[in-house]
Amino acid sequence: MGSLMLRRGLLAAALVLVSATAPAPSEAASSGPAANAAEGSLQQTLMTHALVLRGQIDGREIQLSLQPKKNEDGLEGRYFFFGGSPEILVAGEVDGDDLVMEESVNGKDVSGQWEGRRQGQSITGTWSSADGAVTKPFALQLP
Repeated sequence: MGSLMLRRGLLAAALVLVSATAPAPSEAASSGPAANAAEGSLQQTLMTHALVLRGQIDGREIQLSLQPKKNEDGLEGRYFFFGGSPEILVAGEVDGDDLVMEESVNGKDVSGQWEGRRQGQSITGTWSSADGAVTKPFALQLP
């Protein structure tokens, strides 16, 4: 997953852009990284249209909305914990079946990182706090 390492400055800027735009379904990609992705790969699934995924972080139920970024590579979206929580912004990249995202609670500072991989009809991996001191497993179900 080394090829998926993100630059915090660029991603922080993307998170600010995400906070300024409402999620909207996007059109299917006809060029760019999704067009070159293997059919059925996580990259093709996530980079061609908006999705709403449900799952858990450390046993707490979440709902994550993801969509391809407009006019640039990568993903953007937001998630919340069921039972009440503010929306948390996410932005990241997908390569084949690997997913890396950073999140921001305030739209400016990175508050956590997600690293996961598609396993059948789910994405599983580890959520980490920004400083790496706290890690928790996550699992998301693909539609």
